Amino acid sequence: MRILLATAAVIALSSGAEAYCGPVPDVAKDGYQGNDLKRTLCLQDELTQSAQDRAIRSELDATLSRLQRDLQQQKMLQQQLQIELLRTKPNYLLP
Repeated sequence: MRILLATAAVIALSSGAEAYCGPVPDVAKDGYQGNDLKRTLCLQDELTQSAQDRAIRSELDATLSRLQRDLQQQKMLQQQLQIELLRTKPNYLLP
């Protein structure tokens, strides 16, 4: 289960490489506005990707926390079972 979670985290975090929205020289024929529009759209895409990455990280953190809590509960139940078995085990079976 841990391997599956780790694999999902690697895929989720590496799938969306953030775009770099660098400046491009404006040209007179488009009224010097084409670059602004492209940059704005690029920044919007970058912001969307960043928000999605944070949401995925948050979901993965919650899943990992839940799995760790479940594992702790299983360990505690196993210890309780072992204690109960030792308590109910007949004396002649003890070493």
